[in-house]
Amino acid sequence: MSMIFKGKHIVFFLFLLTAAIGAMFIYLGPKAIQSNPGVLHLGIRYSDEFTVDFTRFPKGGPGAVLEIYDLSGQIVQQHRDLSMGRNLIPIHSEKYKDHLYTIKISAPSYKSVRIQAQNIHRTLIPAEDFVESEQILFEPNLIGVRLKPLTDN
Repeated sequence: MSMIFKGKHIVFFLFLLTAAIGAMFIYLGPKAIQSNPGVLHLGIRYSDEFTVDFTRFPKGGPGAVLEIYDLSGQIVQQHRDLSMGRNLIPIHSEKYKDHLYTIKISAPSYKSVRIQAQNIHRTLIPAEDFVESEQILFEPNLIGVRLKPLTDN
């Protein structure tokens, strides 16, 4: 008594399994940032990344730097050589208190960007006076930045 599965049953089972797993990713994906405090998702792009002049940099771009300052101006955390695209930055509870921070994102030969953020239980959220622009997107634990060259006005 051997069990022989017909091809159409296997295809149907694989389709059903793929649909179930895909539905879980669609449902749980957007909630991952909010339900997992302690990780800052930093996306870095460059306004001239599709130009010939940008080829002078290596594949990941010029290597951005993230610096987070507390209220007294002391560096709480610094990350160097961040690549173009998404970078994951840990938010350690022993380093951060629940108050305002200044986040500075810079790269060689690009204008620096400064953002005010508030830490609430390992979640960096925009300060109350934050205004979203075409250059900066900021949501809880998610920052997207498009750096502009120093030569642009």
